[in-house]
Amino acid sequence: VALSAIIFSDWSFILIRTMIGCVGATFVTNQFWCSLMFAPNVVGTANATAAGWGNLGGGVTQIFIVWCLVKPFQAMGMGADLAWRLSMFVPAVLLMIIAVVMKKTCWDTPTAKRFDVTATGKTSKASMWDYLECLKDPNNVIMIIQYSACLGTELVMNAQLATHFRVYFEMGSGSASALAGCFGLMNLFARSLGGILSDVLFAKFAFPGRLWVQFIALFLESVFLFAFACIDNTHPWYVALLVLIVFSLFVQMAEGTSYGIVPFMNPKQLACTSALVGAGGNLGAVIALLCFYQPLGAIETLLPFKVHAGYVLFSSLLSVCYYWPDKGGMFTGARASSQESSKA
Repeated sequence: VALSAIIFSDWSFILIRTMIGCVGATFVTNQFWCSLMFAPNVVGTANATAAGWGNLGGGVTQIFIVWCLVKPFQAMGMGADLAWRLSMFVPAVLLMIIAVVMKKTCWDTPTAKRFDVTATGKTSKASMWDYLECLKDPNNVIMIIQYSACLGTELVMNAQLATHFRVYFEMGSGSASALAGCFGLMNLFARSLGGILSDVLFAKFAFPGRLWVQFIALFLESVFLFAFACIDNTHPWYVALLVLIVFSLFVQMAEGTSYGIVPFMNPKQLACTSALVGAGGNLGAVIALLCFYQPLGAIETLLPFKVHAGYVLFSSLLSVCYYWPDKGGMFTGARASSQESSKA
């Protein structure tokens, strides 16, 4: 992150931006860590809150970098180029402090300072073949697609919204960034809400409850994304903002409900499952940008949002395909024989 202050060419931007992107791998380790540290009846809330406050940084950054660093530096007499470069040292220092504190004070599991694969029930060490084993499970593939429709959507909105408000609604860059930041700020509570609802329905209806709240969150996300896509620039910007906030609520909730399900999908391959689902979120952003926003945006500004809503709707309907013999699906419970064997 600190090296981004010395970007001087196209290739240096691509190289350093790729290195910064590797920081995103900490999301997977975070979710795996939470799944190990918390009990099954609250793991949805724990995963959702940890990840939600992490994603909150996306919204905070939109506001903090511009209004708390770049603009004050410019007010002190710095040029725009120097101001943004100096601003990049602040998140770099924060990352370093957090890394040192975690290394010195945190345990990997509730009972052991350092993690061992036997904690997940595995009898062999992790290998790359574990990923192929996970991908053979249709449930994992469905979750990857669904997470691409929620986290992927959030990443796309973080990339598109500031420009959308600035160009389409003809707003200033600072105001546009602030409005775009409202999308990420919903992580303050919305993702946790998804995890909480997942745990509540799990307590009342067992595992099918988690699947139902996942479907509802994704379905309503698609509805409000389409509603946002129907607000053109003949309407005031605050109309778009109001719909955006409700849309964001269900995006973050769907992310929370997703990782309320992940710890139960394949406990022995929890690390690989968490990694694949997390990667699916980033893949969803790439798919949406390359297939929806770049080619369709030139045709009509709001068209990519509408097509994207259709993709999210499709992913929500895949929830009916989930099924585990020992847990059940949306419309069926677990098989009696599977329940008995799992208890044994």
